[in-house]
Amino acid sequence: MSETAIPESRWAVATHLIRERKLGFAMAGGGAVYGLTAFLGFHWFQCPFLQVTGKPCPGCGLTRASLAMFRGDWRSMLHFHPFAPFFTIFWSAVAVGLLCPLKWRDGYVRRLEQLEAVTRWPLWIGIGLAAYSLTRWLKIC
Repeated sequence: MSETAIPESRWAVATHLIRERKLGFAMAGGGAVYGLTAFLGFHWFQCPFLQVTGKPCPGCGLTRASLAMFRGDWRSMLHFHPFAPFFTIFWSAVAVGLLCPLKWRDGYVRRLEQLEAVTRWPLWIGIGLAAYSLTRWLKIC
């Protein structure tokens, strides 16, 4: 790390995936392949958490919700998983960082990391997912 580099904050989730390019490409690529095959009607597996516990994991329904959102079916998107827009924005930000030219990447990563540090969105998304999961598990909503 150079002397002028900003140390990575604990909230730097997207920027961590951009810096760790192999991990970022593996996760984004795997998600893209899974989403494309789901769009084509092929589902590789059911949620292991759901199979073991009988309760949906915090991410259950995100693929179906994202596909519904891309079709413009907002009602279905909200039914399957209301966090789909947040995850779409997140992975879009990661994809931009992974694919942008090297001369722009450092500035992009610095701005994105500042946004992550100031807003602490990973914390808020985590709290929201936990609350959402509890409502599904307890059949509150």
